[in-house]
Amino acid sequence: MGTPGQPPTQIVVPGQGWVDVASRVIVQVGFPVVVAGVLLWFLLTHFTDSMNQITNRMERNAQVVEAFTDELKAHTIELKAQSIFLRDQGMLIAQIAADAKKLVEIRDEELKYMKTIADSMKKYPAKE
Repeated sequence: MGTPGQPPTQIVVPGQGWVDVASRVIVQVGFPVVVAGVLLWFLLTHFTDSMNQITNRMERNAQVVEAFTDELKAHTIELKAQSIFLRDQGMLIAQIAADAKKLVEIRDEELKYMKTIADSMKKYPAKE
């Protein structure tokens, strides 16, 4: 089989190596322990995959929430600016209303004065 000084050549049959190892493990620790170990391995690998997916989604959610809060901050700043503008506009409208009231009072006084002039002209007609 081999030359002197060399180990004998091994013939490898596909699948025989791991079957032999698996059967020795099953015999040594028992079938339920092996099944439990395989299930545990399966669950842990799927658990880590699920946890990775969850963390990826949480990262995306955090980015979306951050963008949303930035947008809300921008809206709040704009609303504050508009509130200040509307307050100033309201004060100007109040000033216009006060000025209009004064103007109406002045025009009423002018009208009364013009009526008194007209009434006095009726009492004393002009001579031609």
